[in-house]
Amino acid sequence: MPLRSILSIFASLLAAVFLVLISSNTVKADSKPPAGPVSKYNESMEKAGEERRGPVKNWQPYWKDGLRIDSPKNNLRVKINLSVMVDGGSIEADDALQGAFPNLDGPNAGFRQLRISTLGTLYDWAQFKLDIDFDNVSDIKDEWIRFTKIPYIGHITLGHMKESFSLEELTSRKAITFLERSLPTVAFTPGRNVGISSHTAVLNQRMTWAVGAFFNMDSFDDVGNSKDQLTKPTGWNLTARITGLPLHVDNGRSLLHLGLSFTHKFGDRDDIGVRVRTRPESRLTDDRLVDTGEFLMDSADLVDAEFAFVNGPMSFQGEYFHTFADAGAMGNPDFWGFYLFGSFFITGEHRNYDLRSGTFIRLKPKNDFCPRKGGWGAWELAGRFSFIDLNDEGIRGGKEASFTAGLNWYLNRKTRFMLNYIRTHVKDRETSPSFDSGRADIFQARFQIEF
Repeated sequence: MPLRSILSIFASLLAAVFLVLISSNTVKADSKPPAGPVSKYNESMEKAGEERRGPVKNWQPYWKDGLRIDSPKNNLRVKINLSVMVDGGSIEADDALQGAFPNLDGPNAGFRQLRISTLGTLYDWAQFKLDIDFDNVSDIKDEWIRFTKIPYIGHITLGHMKESFSLEELTSRKAITFLERSLPTVAFTPGRNVGISSHTAVLNQRMTWAVGAFFNMDSFDDVGNSKDQLTKPTGWNLTARITGLPLHVDNGRSLLHLGLSFTHKFGDRDDIGVRVRTRPESRLTDDRLVDTGEFLMDSADLVDAEFAFVNGPMSFQGEYFHTFADAGAMGNPDFWGFYLFGSFFITGEHRNYDLRSGTFIRLKPKNDFCPRKGGWGAWELAGRFSFIDLNDEGIRGGKEASFTAGLNWYLNRKTRFMLNYIRTHVKDRETSPSFDSGRADIFQARFQIEF
């Protein structure tokens, strides 16, 4: 590994050590950290929470898995969290990629996420959520209201939200196995849009289904700036997803997940081009190594088949994506891609699955990080292969294949270090800038914590 890669990664990790040491003193309810500003603050917040839950109820905030504020009669309950992710690393590109993308090569560091999330419950029959990522202050991630406990329907949600498409996309960034989602997931999934959706779990929560209608706030752009903005719609989407659990035993320690997602995109503007592209599974760069460029499209069908298998500490997951575009001038091109990954917990944990949503959620280590009590958190090894093909008919956006090796250290449910090595190969790209073949090595680390 080049020296500048090592220095960049080391600087990011060092910047997070202070926060880790603080959190390691407060991860267990029965731990006795030494008195100090942080421990005194936690004690005062917990005490406020106990007083709030006593016979005299008021609007006093308290601390329980985040900052909480309840109304005197519990008609309104609000929870506020802050999520921080700091990335650092370096990209080493060969001459072909460096010539096509002059800013690709070199070290970089910065916030991947600096998000405040507000989740509220109203009268036990409605919920609302507002997420704003201050890493890009214009990004409103979630802004919705949900009506719950509707007979035969489950939940109805209205607002700005993720469309129900793809297992990896719907799994929170705080819980995904790698630093970034795979090439085809980023390129093909609809992401967040404004609309209405319904979701429920049936058959003793062994099956979920979701359906929704959404204004397409932008085109096939990756999950980044434009997709999450409330701009003028370019069309609308119908999206549906169904999942099932043929196997689910021992509280999810062994399970088999199967799912199918479908989206039909209706275009209603002739002056707006669409675009399919993706970064090389890293946010250290804004360059998209495969990119169709803009082209006119009347409609499109997106299909995604998903599976996941968990057997104790070992798990596998994969998805296959296919896009059928109705773009007569370009010959109605088809684009496709897939990913497959495996992971193994050295410390014996298993991935956690949420029956209500049909997705994976964050891990709770068997032993949180607390060296004086012999706890060192959870350790996970992972490897992924992903591929995307954006060449068909009159469009030559290129083909890209990536291999990622990952190491994750979970200090507790809300804190982890991540280290990824990505080897990516791009070829047959004719859209500007064009090149025949190029390779890049990416070394990247992340520290994440939630308050």
